[in-house]
Amino acid sequence: MDLIERYLVAVRRHLPAALQADIVDELAGNLRSEAEGMAERLGRPLTSGELEQMLKSHGHPWLMASRYLPQQQLVGPALFPYYRQAITMVLFWVVLPITIGGGALAAAYGQEAGDAWARALGAAWNGTIYSVGIITIVFAILERQRVRITALDNWQPSQLPAPQDGRAVSRGESLFSLITTITFVFFWTGLIQLPAGAELGGGTVRFVADPVWAGAYYPIMMSVIVTIATSFVDLMRPWRTTVFSLVRIANAFAFVGITAMILRARHWITIVTESADVERVARSDHWINVSIEWTLIAVMAGTLFEALSELWQWFSSRRVTRA
Repeated sequence: MDLIERYLVAVRRHLPAALQADIVDELAGNLRSEAEGMAERLGRPLTSGELEQMLKSHGHPWLMASRYLPQQQLVGPALFPYYRQAITMVLFWVVLPITIGGGALAAAYGQEAGDAWARALGAAWNGTIYSVGIITIVFAILERQRVRITALDNWQPSQLPAPQDGRAVSRGESLFSLITTITFVFFWTGLIQLPAGAELGGGTVRFVADPVWAGAYYPIMMSVIVTIATSFVDLMRPWRTTVFSLVRIANAFAFVGITAMILRARHWITIVTESADVERVARSDHWINVSIEWTLIAVMAGTLFEALSELWQWFSSRRVTRA
């Protein structure tokens, strides 16, 4: 398959399904006509280097696809793909974790559940407004000053993956997965120790894990090992085949089942203390376990979303490859 076909397939992946066929057909005709015109002027077929240089002049496939999408006037076509990506990253990796973590921490420090979530959602809403506003202002200034971002200029058409059974996976996604899962393994295996005690009501308390964790130790460990292995392969070969997609999907659903089993215990940490303040100890025990419950629910929801997202992307990649 020639470089033009690989370029077209790469552009197609960044387009909405409803627009893919028309846009790719139009772009294919333009590119092939341009290549034929160059060959006629030279009096010979183009070399792979010349064809690659021609494709580079049209820009990265992501930027090429963005030119066919509806654009905001405040941020022009050249900067809009970067702007959209910045908004997505801030909302997903900053605002969402703050909401979940903030609610759990507020409850752990003694706030009522309703107040805790109200504060967390309020902080998330304010964070969203500020984040989106600041990012928009920055990109609007860049647009006004006609600043050109060159981060994607140094790419090679010959390095685009050939269409095959599977989907492209960014190395950033794989690296993030590796870092988070390996860090979790350090905590899960005890290589990094969590605090096992604290002061409460004038006495020393210990946090004792309930038996449910012992039963879930090896299933969770196996699931994490599968995630690390597939993420490492994705990092080395950023193209997820059908086999690896199905393994990731099955592993995610298995982890959801493990988390659901843990949730059924309803109690996960027991506070052991000699403190005479029984009421305060009971309240602390309650909120620690409520925080764990919220965390488990969030993890289960996030893993389920990941499984469904992987399933959807797998179906989408197969449709693109066959088109």
